Amino acid sequence: MEASAGADDRLGDAGMRRLQRLVRERTGLDIAPYKGRFLARRVAIRQRVTRHERLVDYLDFLGRESAEMDRLLRCLTIHVSGFFRNPSTYEAIREHVLPRLFAPGASRRLRFWSVGCSRGEEPYSLAILVHEHLGETLRSWDVQIHAIDVDDRVLEDAKRAEYGPGQIGEVGADRRARYFTGQGRWRLAPEVQRMVRFHRRDVLMDPPGAEYDCILCRNLLIYLDRPAQEAVFERFARALRPAGFLVLGRTEVFVGAGRAAFEVVDARERIYRRHPVAVAAPEGGA
Repeated sequence: MEASAGADDRLGDAGMRRLQRLVRERTGLDIAPYKGRFLARRVAIRQRVTRHERLVDYLDFLGRESAEMDRLLRCLTIHVSGFFRNPSTYEAIREHVLPRLFAPGASRRLRFWSVGCSRGEEPYSLAILVHEHLGETLRSWDVQIHAIDVDDRVLEDAKRAEYGPGQIGEVGADRRARYFTGQGRWRLAPEVQRMVRFHRRDVLMDPPGAEYDCILCRNLLIYLDRPAQEAVFERFARALRPAGFLVLGRTEVFVGAGRAAFEVVDARERIYRRHPVAVAAPEGGA
């Protein structure tokens, strides 16, 4: 990790170890794989807000105040999202991914995994695409979207499925009329909500809940150091069924040995396909 190599002396080795220990003990989140400079910037923000000039004083405060730990956790886990964020990516999923997964003769049981789901906009957007693609035939398919995040608060927001105007800004008028009700605060249609299941999990620490046909992990890996990124990609390779799809964020680069398990479907939109050969089952179960 960068900080432990001395990349940022605002935290230093001792400060970094203490911060990691405090967060792990109080929240269960392992922040060791996070990039050192990213952690330092986020901790510095909280130091300024709480008016603690010295890191040691802030860490003492952090250890005493559970509310501050919650605030730091929200600062470390970025939750900037919206329905159909980067619309061209969803268009590519609609064009390249769904027709293959739902092709004639395909398995009628499909599982999707949204990693770092925040308040649910990504998995719900995917559910809308699936609903549109299958139409009246949806009832003859067993489709589940498993969505994970490490922040309990955003997961509770996701389960409520109520959103403000800024979060549905990329939703066209027809989709809004079909899948949302309300004004000011918009509630998602129950038939879309039922397709998504939310869980508190850390992609680095917790095993996948199933074998998956498609994994979405967008704009999360950029906050992890390279060894952690490689570990996540290898986990994705194991968790995907043969010929399953992986969708990354545009700013993310596929690194490590896991890359050899995939072929490119859409380079611009960072969509990859697991080579259609037998792979080992994922670690653990649901």
